Amino acid sequence: MENTMLTHDGVTIKLIENQDQLQEALALLNNCQELALDLEFDQNRFTYGFNLCLVQIADEAGTCYIIDPFTINDLQPLFDLLQNGGITKIIHHANNDILLLDKLGCSIKGVMDTDVAAKILNYERSSLATVMKEEFDIEIDKSQQSSNWNKRPLTDAQLRYAALDVIYLHRIKGKLVNEVKELGRLHWLEEENQLLEGLTYSTPENPHLKLRNAFRLSFYQQHILKNLFAFREQMGQQFNKPAPYVIPNEALVELASNTDVDVHEWLNHTKGIHGGLKRSRNEQLLAGAIVEAKQSAQANNISHDYPESRWQRPPRTPETEQRKEELTQVQKCIMTKYGEFASRLIINQSVINEYSVNGNLRCTKAYASHIVQETAEELGIKLPKPIS
Repeated sequence: MENTMLTHDGVTIKLIENQDQLQEALALLNNCQELALDLEFDQNRFTYGFNLCLVQIADEAGTCYIIDPFTINDLQPLFDLLQNGGITKIIHHANNDILLLDKLGCSIKGVMDTDVAAKILNYERSSLATVMKEEFDIEIDKSQQSSNWNKRPLTDAQLRYAALDVIYLHRIKGKLVNEVKELGRLHWLEEENQLLEGLTYSTPENPHLKLRNAFRLSFYQQHILKNLFAFREQMGQQFNKPAPYVIPNEALVELASNTDVDVHEWLNHTKGIHGGLKRSRNEQLLAGAIVEAKQSAQANNISHDYPESRWQRPPRTPETEQRKEELTQVQKCIMTKYGEFASRLIINQSVINEYSVNGNLRCTKAYASHIVQETAEELGIKLPKPIS
């Protein structure tokens, strides 16, 4: 393999930049029982969208492969490896990695999340750097944490940083899982890993309403905002820039609240507007988007009324307060038994609030449901059957 190779702490770091190199690496990796995995991605920080920038895989034999998806035409053979449930994939804080892989059409199997293991062990902070320091007294250099992973060529510093996210994971997994077993909580970890494998990527519903102060707009203005939000997304894709770099969120909401502006003046006197949007053609496109949004609002008879405040507190009654007090007692007892931070995997404030308001005890985890019910019985508190 005549590709870039570095070393760190006895591990060989190999950069995989073409299809032949990938196939050669996969021929070895497919024979492993456990692999450490991490992704570097850009999520609307430097470029538009949620994009894969690097894949790091370390085997137990002392080799870390850093796969460059920008220079490899077909990643399906890699995805086939990740979808093989017979090979354990050790990942630290897997959520976003799994969501991105699902977005790319890869349903990863065999997940073992060491971040979850640390939480089960009641770590207050469970970052990879914290775990490495506490368990092995190894300091991890995070100077490349804010690196732009879209840029090529990759520097040696970037490659070493990327490798650090995986080369210690086999050791971390071995130590943490043994500690989890000693506490009798291995079934917690197994269920949490299964839930992680079930994560799927989806775009949020009505993302325009998540912008700050969007809820203060009238229905008519929110309709305008929805159309302007879609226009901004199109421009973001065209410029390959995060959408808020095209028009800042605050400015977009302001424009939706007052569309009777001179678009040319607004573009040239509003902070943070991308220069490309000020070009004559794109200025006209924005003006046209505003007109179309107004016409659409009129055609659909969108009201100029304001929505009721979504921040209204639910009514408090003796029943809601009693339910809240009872489940809070259960939570406190669980915290005493399992630790403050481990208990957050079992029960949290949103579960308590929902139960208080409507009497529904929502619990998606079998082990957590069992612990909550068992603890309630010990306290003489009668709870309904949890809703999964």
